[in-house]
Amino acid sequence: MRPEETLDIKLAFAGWFASKPAAELAELEAEAHAKQGFSNSPEDELDSLRVAQNYWVAPDMVRIAEAAQETLPDEDVLLEEPPSSHGFLVLAEPFTIRCADQECVDDHPFSGLRWRPVHRVLPATKWAEEQHDDGILIQWIGPSGAEEERRFFGSPVAPVGNGMFMPAGRPLQMAQSVEIGAMRPESAVLCRYARTMWTLMQQPLAAIGELEADRPQRRRLQRAGQIPAAPVAIVTLRRKTERSGNNGETQEVEWSHRWVVRGHWRRQWHPRLQAHRPIWINEHVKGPDDKPLLVREKVITWRR
Repeated sequence: MRPEETLDIKLAFAGWFASKPAAELAELEAEAHAKQGFSNSPEDELDSLRVAQNYWVAPDMVRIAEAAQETLPDEDVLLEEPPSSHGFLVLAEPFTIRCADQECVDDHPFSGLRWRPVHRVLPATKWAEEQHDDGILIQWIGPSGAEEERRFFGSPVAPVGNGMFMPAGRPLQMAQSVEIGAMRPESAVLCRYARTMWTLMQQPLAAIGELEADRPQRRRLQRAGQIPAAPVAIVTLRRKTERSGNNGETQEVEWSHRWVVRGHWRRQWHPRLQAHRPIWINEHVKGPDDKPLLVREKVITWRR
């Protein structure tokens, strides 16, 4: 997807949450959300969309996040972890994960993410007393499948499953604990992807630009009266300047691909979070801009 599509997709989601089908679906899911301890009504979603920062993540950054998530240290979740408290993020290219259902052999695509802060109240059980948690609610989105689904949501993408709650002050490895509200293993994997994306977006590895809404988009947003025409933050891979040879002349090599050298995580003090957090150490990206970026499965070395 292109950066300029981000606001159109966001507007489509706003239209969906303001629709009668969304209200009917929310009524059916109200009991399930009550058991999770928080409200997830269309009104809540619309309020979040109105203030959410918009992001578009370039293909190279998506590929890096795919590989880096495998070894992301499982630090305690912090409310300040995302780059903004409310966010609407679209990926230029989807990533896929294998379904956790043993009877399903499909790889499921994910092409975007929404998040917002939430306070959760878990009712008392025979295992634990009533529990109050602040955390982050994330909702992944994926490509719409059938034409009927595209018409239903009015968008090329649609929500994937229900929202996932990450309680602050605990690592994801505790997310399957009954005492804090069990999370399915595949949900924990998707939460790790989200945390990896947030972490990489805020490091020197990423270059952030902005794309303003064009005139037709501003008119559509103005007519909708729901979503402001805020700019889209463009998250791309920062490139190092080319090194020169000993004689001061630039050395030219005919590379067939690009690659990231020595990718690995390291714990480092994060002033904004006032905590030690993982930082992705990436020596540099090598190879010409017009060649594909190759990423190894096991991180450590990236090749093109």
